[in-house]
Amino acid sequence: MKIIRETLLGLYINFLMIILLLASVFRGLLINNMGNWIQWLLLAAVVVSGIFNIAFGIKNIFNTWRLYKNNEYNSLRKYMKRLKLGAVPYFILNFALYFFLFTIFFAASRGIFIVTPIPLFFLIPIFFTYLTVLFTSCYGIGFAAILNKEKNLGSGKMLIHVLLQICFVLDILSTIILIIKYKYESI
Repeated sequence: MKIIRETLLGLYINFLMIILLLASVFRGLLINNMGNWIQWLLLAAVVVSGIFNIAFGIKNIFNTWRLYKNNEYNSLRKYMKRLKLGAVPYFILNFALYFFLFTIFFAASRGIFIVTPIPLFFLIPIFFTYLTVLFTSCYGIGFAAILNKEKNLGSGKMLIHVLLQICFVLDILSTIILIIKYKYESI
C-alpha cells in the first residue's frame, strides 16, 4: 500500500509545483519581473516531480504484474480502488486548471489564440495527464485480467473494461463497476 501513497503524493506534489510555477510566472508578468531564480527553481521542481511520477507509474506497472502473476485478487482490487479513486480529485483539479488557463488565453487574445502555435503547448500537459491515466489504470487492467483468467469475467467484458480503463472519466466508471460487482473473495 506504500506504493499507492507514494504515487498519489507524487501526483499532488507535482500539481502543487505547477500551480506555484504558474503563480510565479503570472506574478512576474504583472510586476514585469520575469526570469527570476524562483521560477527556474519551480520549473526544475515540476520536471523532477514529473520524472518521479513516471518512475512511480512504472513501479506500479511492475507491481501489477507481480500481483497478477501471484494471483493476488484482493490486493489488485484494493490497489485499483485506492489508486484510481484517490486520483479523482487530482484529475478534477488538473482539468479545472488547464481549462482556466485555456480560457484566459482564449479571452485575452479574443480567439486569435486558436490559430497560433500556442495551443500546441497545451498538448504537453494533456499528454502527461493521459500518461497518468494509463499509470493509474494498471491495477484495473490487472484486476480485469485476473478475473478473466479465473473465468469470472468473459473475454469480451474484459476487453471492454480494459478499453474503459484507458479513457478519461470512463476509467472511474469501470473501476466502480468492478469494485461493486466483484467483492473481496478468494478465487
